[in-house]
Amino acid sequence: MTDISDFIHFEQHIAKLFTRLGWDVETAKPNQKGYDLVVKKGQHIGAVQVKWLNNNVSSPQLLKFSNFLDTSEAKQQFNCGFFITTKGFGGPARALIKSWGKDVRIFCGIATESQFKWERGLNGDNIDGQENDNISIENANKKLYFGVFTCKGGVGKTTVAAHLAGALALQGFDIALVDLDPEQNLQRLVGDGVYVPNPGGVGNTIEVFKGEDWHENSARNCKIVICDCSPALERNPRALIERFDYCIIPTTLNPLGINKHGKVIKDTVKELRNINQNAHLFVLVNQFKKINVNRFNLLKRNFLNTYQEISQTDDKFHCIDPEEVCIRSSDLLYYWGIHLLEDPHNPRSELAFKLVGGRCYPRDDFINLADYIERKTKIENLRNSS
Repeated sequence: MTDISDFIHFEQHIAKLFTRLGWDVETAKPNQKGYDLVVKKGQHIGAVQVKWLNNNVSSPQLLKFSNFLDTSEAKQQFNCGFFITTKGFGGPARALIKSWGKDVRIFCGIATESQFKWERGLNGDNIDGQENDNISIENANKKLYFGVFTCKGGVGKTTVAAHLAGALALQGFDIALVDLDPEQNLQRLVGDGVYVPNPGGVGNTIEVFKGEDWHENSARNCKIVICDCSPALERNPRALIERFDYCIIPTTLNPLGINKHGKVIKDTVKELRNINQNAHLFVLVNQFKKINVNRFNLLKRNFLNTYQEISQTDDKFHCIDPEEVCIRSSDLLYYWGIHLLEDPHNPRSELAFKLVGGRCYPRDDFINLADYIERKTKIENLRNSS
Protein backbone atom coordinates (compact mmCIF):
# COMPACT_ATOMS: atom_id res chain seq x y z
CA MET A 1 0.00 0.00 0.00
CA THR A 2 2.18 2.77 -1.29
CA ASP A 3 -0.16 5.59 -0.17
CA ILE A 4 -0.52 4.39 3.45
CA SER A 5 2.28 6.12 5.36
CA ASP A 6 0.97 6.34 8.92
CA PHE A 7 -1.54 4.98 11.40
CA ILE A 8 -4.23 7.57 10.70
CA HIS A 9 -4.43 6.81 6.98
CA PHE A 10 -4.17 3.07 7.60
CA GLU A 11 -7.09 3.22 10.02
CA GLN A 12 -9.15 5.13 7.46
CA HIS A 13 -8.29 2.50 4.86
CA ILE A 14 -9.41 -0.29 7.22
CA ALA A 15 -12.73 1.46 7.75
CA LYS A 16 -13.31 1.63 3.99
CA LEU A 17 -12.53 -2.08 3.55
CA PHE A 18 -15.04 -3.07 6.25
CA THR A 19 -17.65 -0.73 4.81
CA ARG A 20 -17.27 -2.41 1.42
CA LEU A 21 -17.99 -5.74 3.12
CA GLY A 22 -21.26 -4.38 4.49
CA TRP A 23 -20.22 -3.53 8.02
CA ASP A 24 -21.28 -0.39 9.85
CA VAL A 25 -18.17 1.26 11.31
CA GLU A 26 -17.97 3.52 14.35
CA THR A 27 -14.97 5.32 15.76
CA ALA A 28 -13.80 4.51 19.28
CA LYS A 29 -13.76 7.28 21.87
CA PRO A 30 -10.54 9.33 22.16
CA ASN A 31 -7.84 7.45 24.12
CA GLN A 32 -10.03 4.34 24.23
CA LYS A 33 -7.97 1.39 25.44
CA GLY A 34 -8.32 -2.03 23.85
CA TYR A 35 -9.73 -1.18 20.43
CA ASP A 36 -9.77 1.47 17.71
CA LEU A 37 -13.06 0.81 15.92
CA VAL A 38 -16.45 -0.79 16.46
CA VAL A 39 -18.04 -2.73 13.61
CA LYS A 40 -21.60 -4.06 13.38
CA LYS A 41 -23.28 -6.44 10.95
CA GLY A 42 -26.37 -8.43 11.80
CA GLN A 43 -25.85 -10.06 15.18
CA HIS A 44 -22.11 -9.42 15.12
CA ILE A 45 -20.69 -6.52 17.15
CA GLY A 46 -16.91 -6.46 17.04
CA ALA A 47 -14.02 -4.54 18.51
CA VAL A 48 -11.31 -3.79 15.98
CA GLN A 49 -7.68 -3.21 16.88
CA VAL A 50 -5.59 -1.59 14.14
CA LYS A 51 -1.84 -2.20 14.12
CA TRP A 52 0.28 -0.10 11.77
CA LEU A 53 3.61 -1.95 11.98
CA ASN A 54 6.97 -2.11 10.25
CA ASN A 55 7.40 -5.67 11.47
CA ASN A 56 5.26 -8.71 12.16
CA VAL A 57 2.66 -8.91 14.92
CA SER A 58 4.01 -10.39 18.16
CA SER A 59 2.23 -12.81 20.48
CA PRO A 60 2.07 -10.31 23.42
CA GLN A 61 0.10 -7.91 21.21
CA LEU A 62 -2.46 -10.63 20.47
CA LEU A 63 -2.57 -11.77 24.10
CA LYS A 64 -3.37 -8.28 25.28
CA PHE A 65 -6.25 -7.96 22.81
CA SER A 66 -7.55 -11.41 23.82
CA ASN A 67 -7.32 -10.44 27.49
CA PHE A 68 -9.28 -7.25 26.80
CA LEU A 69 -12.08 -9.18 25.06
CA ASP A 70 -12.31 -11.47 28.10
CA THR A 71 -13.08 -8.60 30.48
CA SER A 72 -16.66 -8.31 31.71
CA GLU A 73 -16.96 -4.83 30.20
CA ALA A 74 -15.91 -6.03 26.73
CA LYS A 75 -18.16 -9.10 26.90
CA GLN A 76 -21.17 -6.86 27.52
CA GLN A 77 -20.38 -4.81 24.44
CA PHE A 78 -18.78 -7.19 21.90
CA ASN A 79 -19.23 -10.78 20.73
CA CYS A 80 -16.14 -10.87 18.49
CA GLY A 81 -12.90 -9.04 17.80
CA PHE A 82 -10.73 -8.21 14.80
CA PHE A 83 -6.97 -7.68 14.83
CA ILE A 84 -5.83 -6.04 11.59
CA THR A 85 -2.22 -5.25 10.71
CA THR A 86 -0.03 -4.01 7.87
CA LYS A 87 2.52 -6.78 7.45
CA GLY A 88 1.96 -10.22 8.91
CA PHE A 89 2.13 -12.41 12.00
CA GLY A 90 5.36 -13.68 13.53
CA GLY A 91 5.97 -17.35 14.31
CA PRO A 92 4.94 -17.14 18.01
CA ALA A 93 1.84 -15.13 17.04
CA ARG A 94 0.81 -17.71 14.42
CA ALA A 95 1.36 -20.52 16.93
CA LEU A 96 -0.89 -18.70 19.40
CA ILE A 97 -3.60 -18.21 16.76
CA LYS A 98 -3.49 -21.92 15.89
CA SER A 99 -3.89 -22.83 19.56
CA TRP A 100 -7.21 -20.97 19.83
CA GLY A 101 -10.35 -23.08 19.71
CA LYS A 102 -13.60 -22.16 17.98
CA ASP A 103 -14.86 -20.40 21.09
CA VAL A 104 -12.16 -17.73 20.70
CA ARG A 105 -13.83 -15.29 18.31
CA ILE A 106 -10.80 -13.24 17.33
CA PHE A 107 -10.18 -12.86 13.61
CA CYS A 108 -6.70 -11.85 12.50
CA GLY A 109 -5.90 -10.36 9.13
CA ILE A 110 -3.56 -8.31 6.96
CA ALA A 111 -4.97 -5.34 5.06
CA THR A 112 -3.85 -5.05 1.45
CA GLU A 113 -4.80 -2.27 -0.96
CA SER A 114 -8.10 -3.93 -1.87
CA GLN A 115 -8.94 -6.61 0.70
CA PHE A 116 -8.20 -8.46 3.93
CA LYS A 117 -5.95 -11.52 3.83
CA TRP A 118 -6.98 -13.65 6.79
CA GLU A 119 -4.67 -15.59 9.06
CA ARG A 120 -7.83 -16.48 10.93
CA GLY A 121 -11.07 -15.27 9.33
CA LEU A 122 -14.86 -15.36 9.52
CA ASN A 123 -15.88 -16.49 6.04
CA GLY A 124 -15.03 -13.09 4.58
CA ASP A 125 -17.14 -11.17 7.11
CA ASN A 126 -14.86 -8.96 9.21
CA ILE A 127 -14.41 -5.66 11.05
CA ASP A 128 -12.23 -2.66 11.53
CA GLY A 129 -11.75 0.89 11.59
CA GLN A 130 -12.03 4.51 11.38
CA GLU A 131 -10.21 7.46 12.83
CA ASN A 132 -11.11 10.43 14.97
CA ASP A 133 -10.10 13.59 13.12
CA ASN A 134 -10.13 15.54 16.40
CA ILE A 135 -7.05 13.67 17.69
CA SER A 136 -3.79 15.00 16.30
CA ILE A 137 -1.02 12.59 15.39
CA GLU A 138 1.32 14.48 17.71
CA ASN A 139 -0.94 14.01 20.75
CA ALA A 140 -1.77 10.41 19.93
CA ASN A 141 1.91 9.51 19.59
CA LYS A 142 3.30 11.49 22.52
CA LYS A 143 5.88 9.26 24.17
CA LEU A 144 8.54 9.39 26.85
CA TYR A 145 11.94 8.09 25.73
CA PHE A 146 14.47 6.28 27.93
CA GLY A 147 17.93 5.17 26.92
CA VAL A 148 19.99 2.58 28.79
CA PHE A 149 23.58 3.29 27.80
CA THR A 150 27.24 3.28 28.79
CA CYS A 151 30.36 3.37 26.63
CA LYS A 152 31.19 -0.15 27.84
CA GLY A 153 29.69 -3.60 27.46
CA GLY A 154 28.91 -6.09 30.20
CA VAL A 155 27.43 -3.71 32.78
CA GLY A 156 23.86 -5.03 32.51
CA LYS A 157 22.25 -2.65 30.01
CA THR A 158 20.01 -5.32 28.51
CA THR A 159 18.96 -6.67 31.91
CA VAL A 160 18.16 -3.19 33.19
CA ALA A 161 16.24 -2.20 30.02
CA ALA A 162 14.07 -5.35 30.01
CA HIS A 163 13.28 -5.37 33.72
CA LEU A 164 12.66 -1.64 33.96
CA ALA A 165 10.14 -2.23 31.17
CA GLY A 166 8.64 -5.04 33.27
CA ALA A 167 8.31 -2.83 36.34
CA LEU A 168 6.66 -0.05 34.34
CA ALA A 169 4.30 -2.58 32.76
CA LEU A 170 3.30 -3.73 36.25
CA GLN A 171 2.48 -0.11 36.98
CA GLY A 172 0.05 0.01 34.07
CA PHE A 173 2.08 1.20 31.08
CA ASP A 174 2.49 -0.44 27.68
CA ILE A 175 6.19 -0.38 26.82
CA ALA A 176 8.12 -0.44 23.56
CA LEU A 177 11.63 -1.92 23.89
CA VAL A 178 13.94 -0.97 21.01
CA ASP A 179 17.02 -3.18 20.57
CA LEU A 180 19.84 -1.00 19.22
CA ASP A 181 22.72 -3.31 20.14
CA PRO A 182 24.09 -5.23 17.10
CA GLU A 183 24.41 -8.35 19.27
CA GLN A 184 20.62 -8.30 19.75
CA ASN A 185 20.78 -9.97 23.17
CA LEU A 186 17.50 -8.32 24.10
CA GLN A 187 15.64 -10.14 21.35
CA ARG A 188 17.29 -13.44 22.23
CA LEU A 189 16.15 -13.13 25.85
CA VAL A 190 12.75 -11.48 25.45
CA GLY A 191 11.78 -12.63 21.95
CA ASP A 192 9.09 -10.47 20.38
CA GLY A 193 7.87 -9.29 23.76
CA VAL A 194 6.23 -10.14 27.06
CA TYR A 195 2.61 -9.92 28.14
CA VAL A 196 2.31 -8.81 31.78
CA PRO A 197 -1.08 -9.91 33.21
CA ASN A 198 -3.03 -7.79 35.65
CA PRO A 199 -5.40 -9.79 37.90
CA GLY A 200 -7.56 -6.70 38.33
CA GLY A 201 -8.14 -6.04 34.63
CA VAL A 202 -6.44 -5.82 31.24
CA GLY A 203 -2.70 -6.39 31.49
CA ASN A 204 0.08 -4.60 29.64
CA THR A 205 2.54 -5.48 26.90
CA ILE A 206 6.26 -5.11 26.42
CA GLU A 207 6.81 -5.08 22.67
CA VAL A 208 10.31 -5.58 21.25
CA PHE A 209 11.51 -3.95 18.05
CA LYS A 210 14.72 -4.06 16.08
CA GLY A 211 16.25 -0.64 15.70
CA GLU A 212 15.67 -0.63 11.93
CA ASP A 213 12.01 -1.62 12.42
CA TRP A 214 11.19 1.05 14.98
CA HIS A 215 8.58 3.64 14.09
CA GLU A 216 6.32 5.44 16.57
CA ASN A 217 3.22 4.23 14.76
CA SER A 218 4.42 0.65 15.25
CA ALA A 219 3.65 0.94 18.97
CA ARG A 220 0.92 3.52 18.98
CA ASN A 221 -0.43 2.55 22.41
CA CYS A 222 2.99 2.54 24.08
CA LYS A 223 3.55 5.80 25.93
CA ILE A 224 7.05 4.79 27.07
CA VAL A 225 9.93 3.76 24.79
CA ILE A 226 13.07 2.17 26.30
CA CYS A 227 16.15 1.83 24.07
CA ASP A 228 18.77 -0.82 24.85
CA CYS A 229 21.73 0.98 23.31
CA SER A 230 24.91 -0.20 21.66
CA PRO A 231 28.00 0.66 23.77
CA ALA A 232 29.39 2.44 20.69
CA LEU A 233 27.37 5.63 20.66
CA GLU A 234 27.88 6.21 16.94
CA ARG A 235 26.08 2.90 16.21
CA ASN A 236 22.88 4.21 17.78
CA PRO A 237 20.57 6.31 15.59
CA ARG A 238 21.32 9.93 16.38
CA ALA A 239 17.65 10.82 15.99
CA LEU A 240 16.77 8.48 18.87
CA ILE A 241 19.58 9.75 21.13
CA GLU A 242 18.27 13.28 20.54
CA ARG A 243 14.81 12.19 21.71
CA PHE A 244 15.92 10.72 25.05
CA ASP A 245 14.12 12.35 27.95
CA TYR A 246 16.03 10.15 30.41
CA CYS A 247 19.04 7.86 30.26
CA ILE A 248 19.95 5.14 32.76
CA ILE A 249 23.71 4.53 33.08
CA PRO A 250 24.36 1.20 34.88
CA THR A 251 27.58 0.69 36.87
CA THR A 252 28.88 -1.40 39.78
CA LEU A 253 29.74 -0.52 43.38
CA ASN A 254 33.14 -2.08 44.02
CA PRO A 255 36.68 -0.63 44.17
CA LEU A 256 37.60 -1.69 40.65
CA GLY A 257 34.22 -0.64 39.30
CA ILE A 258 34.41 2.85 40.82
CA ASN A 259 37.98 3.28 39.59
CA LYS A 260 37.45 1.79 36.15
CA HIS A 261 33.87 2.85 35.41
CA GLY A 262 34.35 6.37 36.73
CA LYS A 263 36.19 7.44 33.56
CA VAL A 264 33.82 5.41 31.40
CA ILE A 265 30.79 7.17 32.84
CA LYS A 266 32.42 10.59 32.51
CA ASP A 267 33.11 9.78 28.85
CA THR A 268 29.54 8.50 28.50
CA VAL A 269 28.11 11.75 29.81
CA LYS A 270 30.40 13.78 27.55
CA GLU A 271 29.38 11.82 24.45
CA LEU A 272 25.67 12.01 25.28
CA ARG A 273 25.85 15.75 25.91
CA ASN A 274 27.38 16.30 22.47
CA ILE A 275 24.07 15.07 21.05
CA ASN A 276 21.45 15.67 23.75
CA GLN A 277 21.76 18.50 26.28
CA ASN A 278 18.30 18.10 27.80
CA ALA A 279 18.02 14.48 28.94
CA HIS A 280 18.20 13.67 32.64
CA LEU A 281 21.02 11.16 33.22
CA PHE A 282 20.85 8.65 36.09
CA VAL A 283 23.83 6.58 37.25
CA LEU A 284 22.44 3.33 38.71
CA VAL A 285 24.31 0.76 40.80
CA ASN A 286 23.69 -2.68 39.33
CA GLN A 287 24.67 -6.13 40.67
CA PHE A 288 25.00 -4.80 44.21
CA LYS A 289 26.18 -7.33 46.80
CA LYS A 290 25.51 -6.93 50.50
CA ILE A 291 28.62 -5.90 52.48
CA ASN A 292 29.33 -4.68 55.99
CA VAL A 293 28.35 -1.13 56.91
CA ASN A 294 31.86 0.35 57.11
CA ARG A 295 32.88 -0.92 53.68
CA PHE A 296 29.58 0.14 52.17
CA ASN A 297 29.91 3.68 53.54
CA LEU A 298 33.47 3.91 52.20
CA LEU A 299 32.43 2.73 48.75
CA LYS A 300 29.35 4.94 48.70
CA ARG A 301 31.36 8.04 49.64
CA ASN A 302 33.91 7.39 46.89
CA PHE A 303 31.14 6.54 44.43
CA LEU A 304 29.34 9.85 44.98
CA ASN A 305 32.61 11.83 45.05
CA THR A 306 33.65 10.36 41.68
CA TYR A 307 30.76 12.14 39.94
CA GLN A 308 30.63 15.28 42.09
CA GLU A 309 32.38 17.35 39.44
CA ILE A 310 29.76 16.41 36.83
CA SER A 311 26.92 17.13 39.25
CA GLN A 312 28.28 20.62 39.90
CA THR A 313 28.30 21.56 36.22
CA ASP A 314 25.31 19.52 34.93
CA ASP A 315 22.04 20.03 36.83
CA LYS A 316 20.40 17.15 34.92
CA PHE A 317 23.00 14.59 35.98
CA HIS A 318 21.94 12.40 38.92
CA CYS A 319 24.05 9.87 40.78
CA ILE A 320 21.44 7.68 42.49
CA ASP A 321 22.24 6.97 46.13
CA PRO A 322 22.49 3.14 46.30
CA GLU A 323 20.83 3.22 49.74
CA GLU A 324 17.78 4.70 48.05
CA VAL A 325 17.76 2.67 44.82
CA CYS A 326 20.01 -0.10 43.50
CA ILE A 327 19.68 -3.44 41.70
CA ARG A 328 20.83 -6.22 43.99
CA SER A 329 22.77 -9.22 42.77
CA SER A 330 20.57 -12.33 42.74
CA ASP A 331 20.41 -15.81 41.25
CA LEU A 332 17.22 -14.87 39.41
CA LEU A 333 19.03 -12.14 37.48
CA TYR A 334 22.28 -14.07 37.12
CA TYR A 335 20.47 -17.03 35.53
CA TRP A 336 17.93 -14.97 33.61
CA GLY A 337 17.61 -16.60 30.19
CA ILE A 338 18.22 -20.16 31.38
CA HIS A 339 14.64 -20.95 30.32
CA LEU A 340 15.84 -20.67 26.72
CA LEU A 341 18.40 -23.42 27.34
CA GLU A 342 15.97 -25.64 29.24
CA ASP A 343 13.58 -25.91 26.30
CA PRO A 344 15.26 -24.61 23.11
CA HIS A 345 12.52 -26.09 20.90
CA ASN A 346 9.76 -24.18 22.69
CA PRO A 347 11.27 -20.80 23.63
CA ARG A 348 9.20 -18.52 25.82
CA SER A 349 9.56 -14.94 26.92
CA GLU A 350 9.80 -14.20 30.62
CA LEU A 351 11.45 -11.84 33.08
CA ALA A 352 13.24 -12.61 36.35
CA PHE A 353 10.14 -11.69 38.35
CA LYS A 354 9.20 -15.10 39.77
CA LEU A 355 8.51 -15.28 43.49
CA VAL A 356 10.90 -17.46 45.48
CA GLY A 357 9.79 -18.07 49.03
CA GLY A 358 7.24 -15.30 48.63
CA ARG A 359 9.90 -12.74 47.63
CA CYS A 360 11.48 -11.52 44.41
CA TYR A 361 14.40 -9.11 44.81
CA PRO A 362 14.62 -8.20 41.09
CA ARG A 363 10.94 -7.33 40.94
CA ASP A 364 11.14 -5.30 44.16
CA ASP A 365 14.29 -3.47 43.01
CA PHE A 366 13.01 -2.57 39.56
CA ILE A 367 9.65 -1.45 40.93
CA ASN A 368 11.64 0.70 43.36
CA LEU A 369 13.60 2.11 40.39
CA ALA A 370 10.37 2.74 38.47
CA ASP A 371 8.91 4.53 41.49
CA TYR A 372 12.06 6.64 41.82
CA ILE A 373 11.96 7.60 38.15
CA GLU A 374 8.25 8.44 38.39
CA ARG A 375 9.00 10.85 41.23
CA LYS A 376 11.68 12.52 39.11
CA THR A 377 9.97 12.50 35.70
CA LYS A 378 6.84 13.22 33.69
CA ILE A 379 5.54 9.64 33.86
CA GLU A 380 2.64 10.67 36.09
CA ASN A 381 1.58 13.12 33.38
CA LEU A 382 1.49 10.25 30.89
CA ARG A 383 -0.59 8.16 33.29
CA ASN A 384 -3.10 11.01 33.67
CA SER A 385 -3.36 11.55 29.91
CA SER A 386 -3.75 7.88 28.99
